[in-house]
Amino acid sequence: MLDNLAQQVLSFAVFVVLARLIAPEDFGLMAIAHLIVAFVRQTFLDAIIHPVARSPTPTDALYSSAFSACVLTSLLLSGLMLIAAPFIARFYSQPDLTEVVSWMSLVVLLTGTAAVYEARLIRAMEFRPLAIRAMVSVTLGGGIGITLALQGRGVWALLVQQVVTSATALLLLVAQSPWRPQWKWRGMKSRVLSPDASRVGLTGIFGFMAHQGDTVIVSLLLGAHATGLYSFAKRLTSAIYLIIGSSLLKLAIPAFATANHQPVALRLAYTRILGATFLLMTPLYAGLSFLAEPMITIFFGPVWAAAVPVIALLSVLHLFLVVNQLNDYLLFAVGERSVPLIRTSLQILFALLFAWLFVQGGLSWIAGGFVMASAIVWPWPQWRAFHHMQSGFSSLIHTLKAPALATAAMCGLLFGGIHLTAPTLMALIGLVASGVLVYGLVHTWVTQASPCHNALKDLFHLRQTLPPTHENPP
Repeated sequence: MLDNLAQQVLSFAVFVVLARLIAPEDFGLMAIAHLIVAFVRQTFLDAIIHPVARSPTPTDALYSSAFSACVLTSLLLSGLMLIAAPFIARFYSQPDLTEVVSWMSLVVLLTGTAAVYEARLIRAMEFRPLAIRAMVSVTLGGGIGITLALQGRGVWALLVQQVVTSATALLLLVAQSPWRPQWKWRGMKSRVLSPDASRVGLTGIFGFMAHQGDTVIVSLLLGAHATGLYSFAKRLTSAIYLIIGSSLLKLAIPAFATANHQPVALRLAYTRILGATFLLMTPLYAGLSFLAEPMITIFFGPVWAAAVPVIALLSVLHLFLVVNQLNDYLLFAVGERSVPLIRTSLQILFALLFAWLFVQGGLSWIAGGFVMASAIVWPWPQWRAFHHMQSGFSSLIHTLKAPALATAAMCGLLFGGIHLTAPTLMALIGLVASGVLVYGLVHTWVTQASPCHNALKDLFHLRQTLPPTHENPP
C-alpha cells in the first residue's frame, strides 16, 4: 500500500508541474489517445493475460505462449492505430492528433510486451520489482517531460513522457526478471486464449465504459479542449479517491468475505469502512471544491479556470463512487452479482442520455449530468445492501452525520474566507489550516454531543475488519 501511495503522490506531483506548463488542448489530445491505450489494455491484453494468471499451475511455456500472443496482438493493434490516426484526427478536427495517436501506438506495443512480465511477478507475489519499476519509470519519464515542457514543446512533452515511462518500465521488468520468454506459436489458441478470454474481454469493455466512458462522451461531444479541462478536473479529484478511498475500500473484500453472510458482521464492516472513508474524503472534496478557484490561480494558471465548476461536480461524483463501490463489494460477497452489473449499465445509459440532453450547456452541464446519472441509480443497490445488513437509511445517516455536519461547518468558514482574503499562497494555507481545525473541532463536538457513529476511532481499529493472517493476528 505504501508503494502505491508513493507512486500516486509522485505521479500527481509530475502532473501538477506539467499542467502549469502545458495548455488544456494538449492535455485533451493526450487524453483522447490514452483512451485508445486503455481500451486495448483492458480488453485485448487482459483477455490474454488473465486466463494465464488464473491457471492453477502456470508454466514457463504457458507464459511464453501468452507473451507471444500479447506481442503479436500489440503489433497488430499498433499498426491499426497508425493507419487510423489520420481518420481519428479528421473526426476530431485536430490535425495534431495524427502524430499523437501514431506515437502512442508505440506505448501500446511497449505495454503489451511488458504485460506478461508484470503478470508473472504479481502471480509470484514479487512486488518489489514492480514498485521499483513504477517509481523509476515515473520519475524518469516525468523529469524528461517537465524538461521538454519548460522548453515550450507542448503536447510533445506529454508524448515523450509517456513513451519514456513505458520503455523504462519494460526495461526494468526485463532486467529484474530471471525469466526469458520463448516464441511459442503452436497451441497458443488453445492454451492461452481459453474460453475465459472472451468473458474477460467483455468484462474489460464493460469496465472501460464504467471508468472511462465519461471522458469518451466528453471527447466525442465537445472536442479536445473540453476533454483537456475535464481530464484535468478528473485527475485532481481522482487523486483523493486513488490515494485514500481505493486503499480503504480494499479492506471491504476480505471484511465482507469474513462476515460470511451474517447481517451484524456485514453491518459492522460496512459502517466502519464507509465511516472512515467519508471521514477523510468528505472534507477533502469539499475543501477542494471551495478552494478550487484560488488553488488553480496560484498553482496552475488562469487557462484552467473553466475547470473550477467541473471539479466541484466530480467531487460529488467520486463520493457517489465510494458508496456504489462499497455496495458492489457487499452484493458480490452475498451472491447478488447481477445488481452491480445492472446498476453500472443503467448509469452508463443515463450518462449518455443526460450528456446528449445537456450538450448545449457545455462541459459543466455534462458533468452535472454524470452526477445525476450516478444519483439516480444509487438507491436500488443501496436498498439491496441494507436488506442483507438488516438495516436502513437511518443507519446511513447515523454513520455519516458527524462528517457531514463537520464538513458543512468547514465549508461555511471557507466560503467566508475566500471572499475576505486575496488569492495568495499564504491565504490559501491559512484557509486550509483553519478548515482542518474547524472540521476536527466540530466532528469531535458532534460525536460527543449526539448519538452518531465516531469513524475516527475506526481508523485505529480497521485491522479488525481483515481476516487473520500471519501479519495481522486476531
